[in-house]
Amino acid sequence: MLKDELYLPDIIFNSILEVTPEFLAEHGIKGILCDTDNTLAYDNRKDIIPEAAEWVKRMKEAGIKICIMSNAYLVRNLPVVKALDIKYYKTRSHKPHQWYYEPLTKKMGLKHGEVAFVGDQMKTDIVGANRADILSIYIMPYAFETNPFYKNIFKKRRAKERKYIKMYNEIHGTKFDFPECIKAEMYEEDIKECVF
Repeated sequence: MLKDELYLPDIIFNSILEVTPEFLAEHGIKGILCDTDNTLAYDNRKDIIPEAAEWVKRMKEAGIKICIMSNAYLVRNLPVVKALDIKYYKTRSHKPHQWYYEPLTKKMGLKHGEVAFVGDQMKTDIVGANRADILSIYIMPYAFETNPFYKNIFKKRRAKERKYIKMYNEIHGTKFDFPECIKAEMYEEDIKECVF
């Protein structure tokens, strides 16, 4: 797989609510590996994104298994795991390395091809899922990262993601773009470089 292909998600959605049980059933998906920050919870905060709580409830009712797979430490993920009552989780998962995709799939009692990954970062979530050869679903981030240590890293990372969002749009005839709150934090030259 070429580098650009690794960064391109199979699907892009604006909201996690768009990942429906019906959509998953169409793709033979019975379980979700899911990121935490900017996907289920606000970045660097313990409170859950309201849509995420509703989404987890809908998935459980449909019999879809959920496993949090996060690069963050347990102390960051445990409040989310408890708040959403999620049975399966792996912290410090070292995405995009592929060490834990298959073991976590088996832990949920599922087979390869029955899981998808849902996350908001292409460099970790989408590249990892594509390397593991599972359905990769990119969710538009809810807000810009708040941790000051990572701020400049994410300005560059989001700019690169915008390039791949543009590529995805050209391939699929869609018009996805970051919300204004994300673009407001990016470097002006990066926004100009990826004009839609």
